[in-house]
This record gives sequence, C-alpha cells and structure tokens, in this order.
Amino acid sequence: MRLDRMDRAAIGSILALILLITFFIVRGDQVGVRITRTSPAMNADRAPTRSLIAITFSEPMSATTVEQRLDITPPVPGAWRWNGNTVFLSAAQPLQPDTRYTVTLASGAASVRGRRVLRDVVWTFRTSRPRLLYLAPASGAANLFAMDPHDGTTQPLTNEPYGIYDFAVSPDGSRIAYSADRGAEYAERDIYIINRDGSGREQLVKCDGQVCQAISWSPDGARIAFERRELVQGAVGRSPGPARVWLADVNTKETAPLFGDSQQIASLPRYAPAGEKLAFYDGSTNNIVVLDLATNQRVELPSVLGDPGTWSPDGNQLIYPELEAFDAGRYDQLLRADLLANTITPVTPLGAARNSGAAWSPLGDVVVFGRQETGGGSGILGPQMWLIAPDGSNMRRLTSEPEVSHGAFAWSPDGQWIAVQRYNLLEINALPELWLFKADGSARRKLIADGAQPAWLP
Repeated sequence: MRLDRMDRAAIGSILALILLITFFIVRGDQVGVRITRTSPAMNADRAPTRSLIAITFSEPMSATTVEQRLDITPPVPGAWRWNGNTVFLSAAQPLQPDTRYTVTLASGAASVRGRRVLRDVVWTFRTSRPRLLYLAPASGAANLFAMDPHDGTTQPLTNEPYGIYDFAVSPDGSRIAYSADRGAEYAERDIYIINRDGSGREQLVKCDGQVCQAISWSPDGARIAFERRELVQGAVGRSPGPARVWLADVNTKETAPLFGDSQQIASLPRYAPAGEKLAFYDGSTNNIVVLDLATNQRVELPSVLGDPGTWSPDGNQLIYPELEAFDAGRYDQLLRADLLANTITPVTPLGAARNSGAAWSPLGDVVVFGRQETGGGSGILGPQMWLIAPDGSNMRRLTSEPEVSHGAFAWSPDGQWIAVQRYNLLEINALPELWLFKADGSARRKLIADGAQPAWLP
C-alpha cells in the first residue's frame, strides 16, 4: 500500500502527539495546583488584628488534604472554613497586635481532580497596633479621629462640615461606615464608607427626607443594617419619626427593607459577630427580636427598655437589660439569653441598682457594664464600671467615683483594655472625656477631652 503525502503528514502528526503525551506522562505535572491569592497579602505590614487568614486555590480542593497541611505561627485558635476555592480561618479571637505571623501550607494538598500543590507555600505578615476611634469635638460638629494609645499619635479621618452622628467599623477593620448630616439643623443624614486610613470616601446610602443611622456590619463585611427614619414636619422644624430597619449591600449599594412590609417598626439593628443572626428592638410589641436571616426563624425576648443588648463573640448568646420588680420598685437587671439552649438567666443580682450599657469582651470571658446604685445614701450617683462573668459570677467594681458618669464601653481587640466615655456630674456643662482602663484595674489614663463614642480600629 502506497501512502501519499497527505497520509504521511497525518501519521506524522499522530506520532508527534503520542510522543508529546508520553513526555508529559513521564515528566509529570510540573505546575500543579496554583495559589491565586493569600490574605493578608505576602509581607503585609500593619494588617488589622481582625484580618481574615485565607488562601484561594486555582481549582476546587480536597478539604482534608489542605487543612491537615496548614500551620500558623504563633498559633491562632479557630476552625478552618470553606467558600468555593477559598479556605479561611474562623478565628476564636483577634490576632495579637504588633506581631509577625507565618502561615505555611505544606506541599501535597490535593484538588478534587487529583492534582497537587507541588511546593510548600509560606507567607508572613505583621499586625498593626489597634487604634482608638472617636468623634470630636463632642461639643460641636464632630468628625472621626484615630489615635494610637501607645504614643498618642492622632490622625483625622473625616472632614464632614456638619458633623458625624455615629459610625461602625467593618469586622476585618478595613473600612468604616458612618452617618453624616447634610446641614446644621433638621437635616437629612446619609451613610458613607471610607477606608481605615480615611481615603476612598463614597456615599453608600442617600437618605432624602430621612435620617439614616445606627449602622451595624454583617460578619462577612458584605452588608450593613441601619435605621431609616422619616423626617416629620413639626411646629418647630423637622424631627425623626419611627425607625425602620433596612439592609444595604456594600459592593452594589443596593438597599432593601428588612421586612416585606417596609413600614414595619424596628430600631437599633445589631448583627451577631458570627452566623446569620440580626437582633433589633420592636417597640410596637416591646420585644427584642433575634432574626435568623438564613432560616427566617425569630426569637422574641420581652423587654421594655429598648436596648437590643450585646452579643457574645460566637453569636450564640445575648446579654440585655430589662426592668424587674424589687422592693416596691422596678430596676434594670442584666439577663442572658442562650439562643442554643433556649434559656434566659439573670446575670446581675436583682436589687436597688440600675445595670445597663453592657459590652462583651472579645475573649468571651467577661462583660463590662454600668451600675448605678440608687439606695443607701444621698447625693449624685453616676453609673460606675463593673465587671462580671457571663454566668453572673465574679462580679467586681472597677471604679468608685459617684460624681462621674461612665458609659459607652469599648473593649480593645485583645480584651486587655476598656475605652470609656466619662463626664463629671457636678460640673456645669461638662464635656465628655475618653479614658482608657486596664481590665484588671491596674492602670487608667485620660486620652481625650471633648470626645465621644469610643471604638477600636483593629
């Protein structure tokens, strides 16, 4: 049989393809699974202490083969979770400040197709020192500032001509959302977002004829919940009406009411630090409502005080104040709702005292709150700082200055310090001051005069 030129060319191509396939089989996969992204980035400096430690692969992976090859130094307690091709650490507590971390993925991790990570992947990053955020001056059009409590260095982050009403830091500390007034009096209030250094200012929610405020971030940083209140014309100017809770997508800027009925009354939304739960206050029924956004299941906690409370770091418990009868009177008592066990138990003892403003430590082991004792003497009694374990044990006083009011407590990310807003009740037209207290009571110092609303930038 004679082969013409076309036949010989076809056979030659087939033989070349066979040789090429044989070569790659013998040589093996020299590329393997690729790492397309790490978080924090390689050699990142001043990474937030709430940074997400994550690795994104070029293809779907076998979870077990990845997780057993991951190591973090110094160790970070938590559990590995997956979102598509990305594995991330659900950390049990924030990273340590000003610390260099090394993350290692040993070679051998396999994809679902059987391809492997061929070489060790190692990257390092250093965390920042947390800074204290606050509004100043409290006596005028307040703007947002960041202070390093270690050396006192202060940086202005905003320059809103009519001031900022409130703000909230994203869970990873990379962005800040705040509500700012459009005018000096009876004005609308819009929501803006900036980067942690004050750059990248953009409007997230425009609130024509309304005030938007009481911002809370979802745990993944993708959404915020907030209040909308219509401005109602009165005899003298306009004032905010009843609140409705809305949600906004941070990336698309799309907004929608929490409920299908956009007129349903609800206020003070607070996302749980983990999971899909959102707490808010329903003034029409005098209940704190905990709504699971994934299942639409709701739990109602009776309360007449209008405070949705403070979440535990794992998002499974809520501590909140409620009026309880005692000795012919009614006093604020802190209660703890365990949403897994479906139980409500007292945290503070019932007595002639008002307990409020609770804030749960990020470590989960202690709660700070304000306690105003009303009996046993005369004179002015401002709320004092107290600490207590979530189960009600080991209650102890941190301050004893009846002439000074303490509130707006904010824990540092490492759970070692508490920022406090204080003012002197005996001083006429007293301005609030911001102080820093060591949680063990060993140190305290004044940071800011004429400042308000302390929070931490991790």
